[in-house]
Amino acid sequence: MKIRSVFDGVELRTEFSKTGIDPKFIPIIWKHIFRNSNSDSDYCNWEWEKHVPSLPCSAYSFLRSNFKTPLSSSLDSIFHSSDNVTSKLVIKLQNGEFVEAVIMRYDTRLGKYGGEPRPGGLRATLCISSQVGCKMGCKFCATGSMGFKSNLSSGEIVEQLVHASAFAHIRNVVFMGMGEPLNNYSAVVESVRIMSGSPFQLSLKRYRLNCWHHSFYQQAS
Repeated sequence: MKIRSVFDGVELRTEFSKTGIDPKFIPIIWKHIFRNSNSDSDYCNWEWEKHVPSLPCSAYSFLRSNFKTPLSSSLDSIFHSSDNVTSKLVIKLQNGEFVEAVIMRYDTRLGKYGGEPRPGGLRATLCISSQVGCKMGCKFCATGSMGFKSNLSSGEIVEQLVHASAFAHIRNVVFMGMGEPLNNYSAVVESVRIMSGSPFQLSLKRYRLNCWHHSFYQQAS
């Protein structure tokens, strides 16, 4: 089985179990990749033994054989708004397709609450994609004019968070990018599980799915 991303948790756990590698090492691998997610990272020169220490030899052999680089996608370009409130990331997938993710920054201290200054501080929300294209065909959405091309794997969804974390500390995630999340239900649910655990630790309260209402009832029925 070809795993599309090292963040494809279910597939990676299955392959680790088949080869006798303890799945407990998976969060450690993710932690070191995530810690290296800065704008100066050069994943092309990634060395598993150097960047992810203390793994068994069998794990290094598996990782080298299946993943030349820690991320299956790459940041093609990024565009910042003039006020630096929003940043749009154009991410190239390994199949050559592109998806978009948008960082939205805001200050919860703006305005007043009950006549008093609002508590809080700077926040950043990431709007991520779940599909390449979309079959819903909504007239108000540019993605709808593309038609449906492919589903993202759970790991490809998570990698958008890894890329974005090089530019902001992400506190919330919304599935409001390309695609209809509930038409890629399994991958979306698994990506939320991964982002809610180590090393991302985003609370389950910090996710929101923006879905076309008709598809929601189709999935729920």
